[in-house]
Amino acid sequence: MKTLIDTIPSTKARQSFSAIITNAKINPIAISKKNKNIAVILSFKRYKELIKLEDVLYGKAAQLAIKEWLASKNEVEDLLDSIN
Repeated sequence: MKTLIDTIPSTKARQSFSAIITNAKINPIAISKKNKNIAVILSFKRYKELIKLEDVLYGKAAQLAIKEWLASKNEVEDLLDSIN
């Protein structure tokens, strides 16, 4: 599922920050500067969902690394500890 993200220039973002925060509760909004995306504003709920998803993916990758003998359990635990 691909989500379309509205993009607005940073100058407009500064001028209408309150409206952007309100809209970000529904859909993420990209902020651009010199025609390059530099940031995304999203709801805190969506942020927490993405963090949870990231944790699940790291866990699955760690399990696969151990299963395929790419890393020992201790190496995987040390790596996961270092990124948390």
